[in-house]
Amino acid sequence: MSDAKRRAWARRPTPAVYAATVLVWTLASGTLLAGPYAAAPSSGVKGRVAGWEKLVPQVYADAAKGDSHHYTWREPSPTVKQEFRRLSADVARDLCVVAIGGGAGAAAPPHEPLSVKVTGGRASHSTIVLSPGSRLSFKNVDPFSHALYEVGNPQWVPSQIAAGSTREWAASAPGLHQIRDQLFPSFVVYVVVDPAAVELAFPDHEGSFAMALPQGEYAIKAYFDGKPVGKNSVHVGERGLEMKEPLAVGGGEPK
Repeated sequence: MSDAKRRAWARRPTPAVYAATVLVWTLASGTLLAGPYAAAPSSGVKGRVAGWEKLVPQVYADAAKGDSHHYTWREPSPTVKQEFRRLSADVARDLCVVAIGGGAGAAAPPHEPLSVKVTGGRASHSTIVLSPGSRLSFKNVDPFSHALYEVGNPQWVPSQIAAGSTREWAASAPGLHQIRDQLFPSFVVYVVVDPAAVELAFPDHEGSFAMALPQGEYAIKAYFDGKPVGKNSVHVGERGLEMKEPLAVGGGEPK
């Protein structure tokens, strides 16, 4: 065998080395298939909300009161339907869907930390429902400062958040908490702290939502401006649940 062939043969990995290399690469890339001892995925619920076009955020209503000198350079286009000219809720920003557990006296564990973007005088989520102990991280993605504070909470007073910085908030007492911006009156986040809030989801722009849930009985509620506006009682089984009827949210607060 020539020297060139000997060197080429020596560079070939053995089957064992090749298998180990593939295993390491697969683990690093996160594509290893689940084995027989892998944890079974949680069941969950899928659905959609309907009727959010009838909801108007309170900040819009407040801006229309009194001396309403709000100017715009835009002119109404006759080719745009009237329904699309009317201000209404943004389903992906203004609504929050939450699963309320049915177990009496059982408190849900804290939710994993949730990031809320502060930009353009608004928040990426204006209504959030969490269990006690959960945390929010407000991130300023604007090129200028914001000064967030919680209404009526002397422990969370206005504080400057520079561009690119964050400020943490912890859900403590159950009830409704309101986060405002001292510099931008249009900014408001309603945080509802509920000990029975097992999981939450934010609908997409079409109104669809999904959340992972253990098997059990739940009340699926929709919240808007910190208030419940829709409710369905469901049973989530081993294979999960896809709600056949939409969660109606445009008819006011449910009973």
